[in-house]
Order: sequence, then C-alpha cells, then structure tokens
Amino acid sequence: ARSRTSPARKRTSCPTMTACHACSSEAKYRCPGCGTQSCSLACVKKHKEATQCSGKRDVTAFRAIGEFDDASVVSDYHF
Repeated sequence: ARSRTSPARKRTSCPTMTACHACSSEAKYRCPGCGTQSCSLACVKKHKEATQCSGKRDVTAFRAIGEFDDASVVSDYHF
C-alpha cells in the first residue's frame, strides 16, 4: 500500500514583505502611477504631496508580452 503522506514542500512563489516608503511599516499597497509602496491612506497622501505623483497608471505605456495578463486585457478593453 502507498503512503498518502508526502514530503513538505517549500513555497517558492511567496511574495517578500516590503516597507512603506513613508513610515517603514509593512507595505500593503502599491501606487499604480510609480510603484511606490505604502501602508495606509495617510502614507499615500504623504507620497503624493512629496513627489507630485498623480497616482494614476499610464495606460498607454508599453507592456512586454510576458507582463500581459487577464487584467491587462480588461484594462485595454475599457480604455
């Protein structure tokens, strides 16, 4: 009879935790405009004031085929 237990697998696709650009706490959000990471609305506002970032993604920017996914198709469809 075969055993149903298998050796433990390591998760290799687990994202790494990064720090908030404004206060160094654990970041939860990423600015669509420039990619700066933040942890809260207050830190997002600080980021926008300090860098004059609009917070909006450039929908006409080139995207390599390897970066193209379902969300890209939907975004282009609604563009």
